[in-house]
Order: sequence, then C-alpha cells, then structure tokens
Amino acid sequence: MTKLFSRICAVVLIFTGTAVLCHAQTAYVSDMLILTFREGPGTNYPVLSALKSDTPLTVITEKNGYLKVALASGEQGWVDKSYVVTDPPKSIIIDRLKKENAALEEKIKALSVKADQVVMEQLKKENQALIQDHEALKSKYTALKAAAANVTDTLEENKQLKARNASLSTELAQQKGNSEFLFKTGMIKWFLAGVVVLLLGWVIGLSISSRKGGSGSLLD
Repeated sequence: MTKLFSRICAVVLIFTGTAVLCHAQTAYVSDMLILTFREGPGTNYPVLSALKSDTPLTVITEKNGYLKVALASGEQGWVDKSYVVTDPPKSIIIDRLKKENAALEEKIKALSVKADQVVMEQLKKENQALIQDHEALKSKYTALKAAAANVTDTLEENKQLKARNASLSTELAQQKGNSEFLFKTGMIKWFLAGVVVLLLGWVIGLSISSRKGGSGSLLD
C-alpha cells in the first residue's frame, strides 16, 4: 500500500511538474544587478553562480519568495523573486529593436535592389518601344519624303504641261486667225479676178461693137 501511495505521489508530482513546465514563463534578472543562483529556495542553500542583469530565465515554479528557474544552458536553480522581472529589460528591447531594424534595412535594401531592377527592366522596355517608334516614324518620314518628291515632280510636270497647252492654244488661235485671213484674202482675190474678167469682157464687147459699126460705114 505504501509503495502504491508512493507511486501515485510520484505520478502526481510528474504531472504537476509537467503542468508547471507547460506554463513556464520567461523572466529576466532585473537591471543593474548580480543575482545569486542557488541550489534551493533560501539563503541557506549553496550558491551555484551569479547571474548578471538581463539574463533570461525560464520560470519553473515558485516557493517561499523564490523562483525555480532554468538557464539557457539547461541548468536549474533558485533565485530571489524580488529581483526577477517578467518584462524584457531595456537592453534586450534595444538589442531586439536593433536586430529588427537591421532586418528591415536588409529587406528595404533587397526591395530597393529589386525595385531598381524592375525600374531598369521597365526603362529598357520603354527604351526599346521608343526605338521601335522612332524607326517606324523614320520609315514614315522616308515614305512621305519620297511621296512629296513625286508630288513635286508631278506638279512641275503639270505646270510644264499647262504652259505647253497655253502655248499650243496660242499657236492654234494664231493659225486659225491666219486661216481665216487667208480665206478672206482668197475670196477677195477671186472677186477681184471676176471683176477684172467682167471688165475685160465688157471692154472687149465694146471694142467688137465699135469695129462692127466702123465696117458698115465704110461699105456705105
């Protein structure tokens, strides 16, 4: 029966210790202090070592104003509760903030590098697009220049054709006028020739009549 009770007590103690460990709290040695780390919960227990300020402690249990704690090395002992705080000390907070700040700076640096790369890639794409647009505009300009040259040549040819047409029109008008003049002159000549012929006929007729009259008188 005694053995059974002992076993039950051992199991209870194991479960109690496990429960305490599950609810273990992180604490720290308070600022500006060297705290004795003892074997038991009291000044009558031997000192194992001295703990400096800001030393992290894992609280296991509490007894008689002392805390049973575990160090980062795994070593366990007892410290006076009055010199233990649960809030992180300033030095740890500052160190943590420094680490967080350094991590943020690294992230910012990485993001800056990435952003620079993205910007450079974007600028490269935009530059390539501008080059393509420039080439397209250059081709259009060349085509327009050639078209403008053709238009200039066409206008010049048209101008020359207009001048030639005007010259031909003038020559044609002159020739038409000359033809009409020649036609009228010919008609006048023919008219005059007819008049001359009539006059000659009339004169010849008169001459013949006169001769016939003279011949009759001579016979009488």
